[in-house]
Amino acid sequence: MPLPLDVTARVAVARAVSDVDARAVVAFALAFALVVALVVVARARRVLARANVAAVRWRPKFLWRLYQRSARSLLRRVEDRFSRTARDGGGSGRRAFGAVVGACPFVHVGEAKLARDVLRGTTVKSPLYHAFEAFSGTGIFTAEGEDWEGKRGEVLRAFHAVGLQALRDRAVEESARIVRGMKLELERGGTREMETLALPTLQRLALRVTFGYLTGNSLAEACAEVGRAQADVESEYLAAATTLRHLIPARARSIWIFSDFLYGLTPVGRLEAKNIRTTRMLSSLALRTAKKDSPLGMLRGGEMHLRERAVRVGDDEFPKGLLDETTTLLFAGHDTQSATLSWGLLRLVDNEKIQNELRVSLFDDVIVEALGLPSKRRKKRASSDGKKAAWATSAFAPMLESVIRETLRLHPVAPLVVRMLSADVSSAEMTIPKGCAVGVWLSSVHRDDAVWDRPEEFDPKRWTATSHARTGSTGSFTEDSEEDSSLGPASGKPASGLKHKGVGYMPFAYGPRSCVGQHLAQVTMRVALAHLIEAFEFAPSADVDASTPSVGFTVTPSTGAPLRIRLATKIDP
Repeated sequence: MPLPLDVTARVAVARAVSDVDARAVVAFALAFALVVALVVVARARRVLARANVAAVRWRPKFLWRLYQRSARSLLRRVEDRFSRTARDGGGSGRRAFGAVVGACPFVHVGEAKLARDVLRGTTVKSPLYHAFEAFSGTGIFTAEGEDWEGKRGEVLRAFHAVGLQALRDRAVEESARIVRGMKLELERGGTREMETLALPTLQRLALRVTFGYLTGNSLAEACAEVGRAQADVESEYLAAATTLRHLIPARARSIWIFSDFLYGLTPVGRLEAKNIRTTRMLSSLALRTAKKDSPLGMLRGGEMHLRERAVRVGDDEFPKGLLDETTTLLFAGHDTQSATLSWGLLRLVDNEKIQNELRVSLFDDVIVEALGLPSKRRKKRASSDGKKAAWATSAFAPMLESVIRETLRLHPVAPLVVRMLSADVSSAEMTIPKGCAVGVWLSSVHRDDAVWDRPEEFDPKRWTATSHARTGSTGSFTEDSEEDSSLGPASGKPASGLKHKGVGYMPFAYGPRSCVGQHLAQVTMRVALAHLIEAFEFAPSADVDASTPSVGFTVTPSTGAPLRIRLATKIDP
């Protein structure tokens, strides 16, 4: 039965009024949110003004697909900004500038002294690291407070208990295997030299060394145990890890950092979830096959890593904290080492004289024995330190160490580390207030011309004691003690033939949250680089720009480090 006309009219009027009220409520809510946002941003800008840094506009990306290479390097853009700020005297005139990221005041730092002062006592990471939590979960990379302290302690105790000898032996074994494989490729091709991409090869090498050290089993043995081909497991993992290496940091600079739900609905969000599942299959394999006396075997008997609920990966079930940590350690181990080795080879390709000098320097009985090199004829030299294995120190091979240090200076392990200040940080008449997030750009810190002579030049000799060039210290700075054989600081005595690293050198970050695996990485890189340089001569690839960086978790050559290799000429004693 139809409603009377007057009733129908009243209903229509009520609906219209209701619609107007709804629109008014929505408009008021939007206006209120805008006002709040403006107030918050204004407050954040006032905080930056207190820090006396020039502010730039933050432009978050609308990340809808995976970007692997930009026309102009992000690192170069940031370094240009630091240089302009220092040159033009904007704000404090320091190598620092600010931005408001969402509602957070954010100070970018590219100055050595200021970076040290920020990182020295700061343990809280920025909210931007939330973008990493889906991948690394509650491992030591993202954990905070007591959870981080407890887990970091368990990881370090496991590394100490196992020691570095097992890592050195694994690195020798896998490096020799990679060299044999490359020599076979040359023989099959029937040519004197061949073109190759160094990065994929070095990723496989670093992954095998890392997996073997963490589990006490070779990756080949672990794959055979579950009936899978090693090449397939490696390819699947490295493809997924490479995607995540680009994708997760990109999310941290995009609008999706504000909502996990919305990000999960996007194509890149779904791609990330798929690749995380793939990487966790290798973590599951590592935990399933880890020996009791391996680092992962010891973490299985810990407390902090077993507190969280169990999660299922395929047919296996593991405590979430333990799975997260395994994922973190596997990724960090293979990604950082392969990136550094790739850049090291490219730098040596561009500096043939230094490459030859490095090869000749390996012609030494202490170095050959320490790094497991195959050379038969070599110079005789007495070991200078009977207390430590030579491979565990930075003094036994000064030229090798200098090349690695200089590579890490120009290409530090991570491009950026971010901390949230819980107290004011004062540095040379500049104060950054608490509540600020501070991003330390390590590649720019390593190019601070107040600390480094010729900062853009690849010069390993800047690290030798006979060189007069500054390394990373000035008279007003306090030098670091030499860190060599252990997983902690050494005696503080400088290494023979090498300069102190100084305050301007922090490739593994600095302070309480510096990289727990830095000493492991250094041993692996010494062994791997020495084996490659002893066996092959490396030359530039034809018609390819190999130097363009790809910025992600780490900075890698965007073209995969193309180069030409040939068997090294034999050296007579």
